[in-house]
Parts: sequence; structure tokens; C-alpha cells
Amino acid sequence: MIKQYIYLYTLSLSFLLAQDLFKTHPYGKLGYQKNLTSSIGLGDLDQDGDIDLVVANGRHWAEQNIIFFNDGKGFFRRSKNLGSESNTSYQAPVVDIDNDGDLDILVANDRILNQVFMNDGNGNLIFEQYFGKQESNTRGLSVTDLNNDGFVDVAVANRKSQNYIYFNDGKGHFNNALPFGSKDEATIKIASGDMNGDNYIDLVLANRNGQPNRIYFGPTFKESSIYGTGKDETRGVVVNDMDGDNYLDIINANIGEKNAIYFGDADGLYNRKVLFGGSKDGTMAVAVEDLDNDQDMDIIVGNNGQKNQYYLNDNLKFSSYEFGNQESITYGLSLADFNGDGLIDIVTANSDGLNIIYYNSYNKK
Repeated sequence: MIKQYIYLYTLSLSFLLAQDLFKTHPYGKLGYQKNLTSSIGLGDLDQDGDIDLVVANGRHWAEQNIIFFNDGKGFFRRSKNLGSESNTSYQAPVVDIDNDGDLDILVANDRILNQVFMNDGNGNLIFEQYFGKQESNTRGLSVTDLNNDGFVDVAVANRKSQNYIYFNDGKGHFNNALPFGSKDEATIKIASGDMNGDNYIDLVLANRNGQPNRIYFGPTFKESSIYGTGKDETRGVVVNDMDGDNYLDIINANIGEKNAIYFGDADGLYNRKVLFGGSKDGTMAVAVEDLDNDQDMDIIVGNNGQKNQYYLNDNLKFSSYEFGNQESITYGLSLADFNGDGLIDIVTANSDGLNIIYYNSYNKK
């Protein structure tokens, strides 16, 4: 049935270039050439009405994380260090942890404790506490309210070590830990959403090392189901309703195999799928947003050793376009309207290269 409505097709390179939606700017670059950036967090940290960036650096090697402040025009001319120490960071999501109306920062670190930075209300981020396990191979955080108490909690993806949920005590502290899944689950990323329609948030895992991808169902997170082939090398995952049927779908970024959309249904199953990309692609990250303001979700992927791609959705017909540099190792993608023109822009988190902002030029030609 899906094949009757959805197909993916690739255009020639010359046509791709002619239809390029994104433009770069000399001022739209962040960090240093040798930074090992894994992801970039987004939020208005100084409450001036525009989106600021938190660059998570290091991965396995200690580097300084940096906050870049938006000048209101989509350029980031002012920056300051996040904290006083360098860390092996993979992710730095921006979220209001203590419900005080300003945005705070969580930091996911590899083999050192994760961190909480609280906003003093003026855009100054003050270290508050460590959380997690010293020995954990933390790769990502999913931040959402998992127990319906009105405060965001944190699900921690620990590759080949125990995954944990840390519940918020209402003051922005995360001391109450709940292990979930197997102790050696090779989880890289976690997405969240109500996948079975029971009004509880579930956790959707992207696993590697030949382990099956899983959905853990809230509120207990003890029951789970497998989605995918059972042996995918999945590097990224997001959830969204791609076909407008009011059921959340799963979009996976895979390494060495095609990427996939798994479609949800009334039974909470994810058996229907559409593959996209190449069978040997090294896709590291995936995101979804409406890039062309046509009220449906488009797909963006970040790749290793090949150009990044975006897939424009036209009634579930996807056209593929390239952007970026072939030599980039794009670990993460973050999307927002950085320059206030009403269009979604992209910033790529590149490991061993400058991070680049791609400004959306839709209808500006």
C-alpha cells in the first residue's frame, strides 16, 4: 500500500545545484577547523527573541563547549565558554529544567559525569550538578516529561552500558535513576513520543553493533517491542507524523545501509516502511522539518564522507537534493529560523571541521 503512494527519486547533480535551497554566508561559520563537534543545542538563552547555539565538542577527547549568541540577524558574533572545564561531550540540549521561564543546558559526556547548567535569568549558565554514571559511554539525551508531573526528565543513551532515566525532582536535580533495557544495549540516540496512543511518552532507541532497535513503553519502560530489521546499524532517530494519519512514524539514520521511514498505525506496529538514500551511505544524523512551508515534513540527513541531503516532501513523494561538503563528517543537525525570515535554516555539527549554517532561500530567488 505504501508503495502506491510513496516513492523516492534522485535528480541529476546539475538539477540539484540549480534547485539548491540553502545558501552559506562568510559569517555563518562556528568554532574552529579542528573542533570535534558532535551536536548543537538550540534555544533563546538570553531572552532577546532569537535562537542561540550551544556547541557540544570533544566526543572521546576533552574540548571546550561553547555558547554562540545570535545578533538578531542570524549571525553569531559573540560567544563564551560553557563552564570552566573541557569535556568529552556529545550533546547539549537546551530546555527549561526548573520551570522558571528561562532555558537551561544539559550536557551528555562520554565516560565522565553528565552536567546540568542553570540559567540565572540573564543568559549566564551556572554549573549546578553532575548526574549519571562515571563509567557510562553516554552518547545522547532525550529530554521530556516521562512521568506526567510537569517537569522534564532525562533518558540517557549509554552505548554498550546500562541506559537510565533520571527523574526531575522539580528543582532541576536528577538524582532518582531508573535503569531500562539490557545492560549492554548499544544505544546511540533516543527519541520520544506517544507511540501507542496511551497518553504516556515512550522511548524510541537507535541501536548499533547489530542489536535490534527498540521502543520502550511508558510509564514503566519495562515492556518493549522491536522495529526495523533486527540488525540495523542505526546512528540517529527522530519521530514525527510523516503521512498525516495522526500516528507517529519513526525515521532512522543508518550506517552502511539505506535509511528508513517506519510508519505507525492503530495497532502500534511499525511493519510498513520506505527506504531512502544509498545502500552504502554513512548517515550519521537525521532531522525532520517543513523546509518549503508547504505544511508537510521534509527529511534532512547528515553524512560521513559524502554530501548531506534533504528530501522535500510533496504529498509523500520525496525529491532528493545535496548540500554541504563531501569531506565533512556531519555528526549532528539542528534546525531553526536563525535570521527571523520565517524559513527553517540548518546548522551542521561537523567533527574535525567548521560548523556551518545553511540559510534557507526558499522563494528568495
